Amino acid sequence: MEYQALYRRWRPLTFDDIVGQKHVAQTIKNEVCSGNVGHAFLFCGTRGTGKTSTARILSRAINCTNNKDGNPCNECESCKGILSGSIMDVVEIDAASNSGVANIRSLRDEANYAAASVRYKVYIIDEVHALSKDAFNALLKLLEEPPEHVKFVLATTEANKVLDTISSRCQRFDFNKITKNDIFARLDEICTAEMIQIEPEAIRMVAEAADGSLRDALSILEPCISAGKVVETEYVKSLLGFGEKKHVAALCLAVSENDSARVLDIVEEVCASGRNLNPFVESVIKGFRDIMVYAITRKKPLNESDEEWEALSPAAEKMGVDKAMLAVNILSEAYSKAKYMTMPRYIIEASLLRLCNLREEGGVEALEARISELEMKMAKGVTVVKEETAPSREEKKEVKKSEPKKAAEPKRTAPADSEAVGKIKEKWPEIMSRIAMGGSLNLYMALENSALRSFGDKVAIVFPDAVGAVWRDMIEGGLGEIGEIILAETGMNVTLTVKMESDFDTKESANDTSDPFDEIASLPWVNS
Repeated sequence: MEYQALYRRWRPLTFDDIVGQKHVAQTIKNEVCSGNVGHAFLFCGTRGTGKTSTARILSRAINCTNNKDGNPCNECESCKGILSGSIMDVVEIDAASNSGVANIRSLRDEANYAAASVRYKVYIIDEVHALSKDAFNALLKLLEEPPEHVKFVLATTEANKVLDTISSRCQRFDFNKITKNDIFARLDEICTAEMIQIEPEAIRMVAEAADGSLRDALSILEPCISAGKVVETEYVKSLLGFGEKKHVAALCLAVSENDSARVLDIVEEVCASGRNLNPFVESVIKGFRDIMVYAITRKKPLNESDEEWEALSPAAEKMGVDKAMLAVNILSEAYSKAKYMTMPRYIIEASLLRLCNLREEGGVEALEARISELEMKMAKGVTVVKEETAPSREEKKEVKKSEPKKAAEPKRTAPADSEAVGKIKEKWPEIMSRIAMGGSLNLYMALENSALRSFGDKVAIVFPDAVGAVWRDMIEGGLGEIGEIILAETGMNVTLTVKMESDFDTKESANDTSDPFDEIASLPWVNS
């Protein structure tokens, strides 16, 4: 006998077998029992949630001669014929490969003929959103005035692409993502029936990797059980490329303690083990999400086992909701970029170090408030400028009469003494705002870690040694932009350079005993 994949062998055969869609199954069962079955249905939802399986069960239920409480018996000639595919009155069409108007016109012509073997002809159109506009219009006429012997089931993963004129003529059912617990229970049932011994933690990992799709869960489980009748968690973990929970918990704890060195060590361990970094980062993002949930509810997240939460709880006790939210946002952004990089490690490390080293007086709440305010200003196109009273017409005339025109003075480089640094300090909020309004958010965040001081005939942007290497290249690439904004705000054309804290131990600055990180008190995230 030819081998069948698990997801095919374990397709649901009745409405009661459908996992996680009780609201859909019960409603359709009621219609079948009452005999008031609509002529067209629209099933919407992500992949692997049971749309096509439900459509097939419906096609048998309405044609079954021995209906059992709305479910097909799967034993009568009609049910057996539909299951085997020998009855041609139930037609499945893949709209992705039959999207043209000619295909729908052919369907419309066939629909006029009565069913040959069963009571109703049923057309199941999968991925209906892929139909062309002309094909949709051809289908619309058929849905408006359908023959009495025809039923339509349209399935789609992108309901927003289905024309309103189509969906308004169908009974719409939205299929939810299947919960992790429901997938776990179904996989456990299948493994028991297949006489496969598998550790509960391994099943839980497969259920988590499926992301709400039971079909994906079965597809993931299949190679796992190919090793034999006994499946261990470590084997599943290595096969899926999951980050170990201990590494995820340790990384979350290191970030909560702002331990940059430990963060780099953990990333090195993960990379040295040969595992793919992207799945590991997904697990870390999930870890910070669970910490965020705990910080709000003070309860263990439902999707975490007791063992998993025991490892993660030390970090959850130390981290507040705001920093956890910031971690989810920063790492999600880094993850989306890292997927397209040949060396994703660098951007992941930089993002983790940013979480460890960006601090603000008043807590992360103040940081979130500042970022939110900045985003609102950017959305509105607001530029921060100093308010000045506009002169009247009379004042303008007097200025023109009393002041003769002067030739434009050439730009001169201002001396980079402590007075110049002080003037830049006074204008620093405006300078930072203009950098952000120009769209250079990475440059803005990098400058939040810096301080200013004079360095010979230049103004130095200074970083602590712990984070300087992360931001140095970015700042050096933006020195021209920073200099132009300083000139616009202060009128001083200064020469800028980037330095590390250790650079001020050299002979050039031996006579300068001032601490560079005392120069600008308004920069709160600097470790002196």
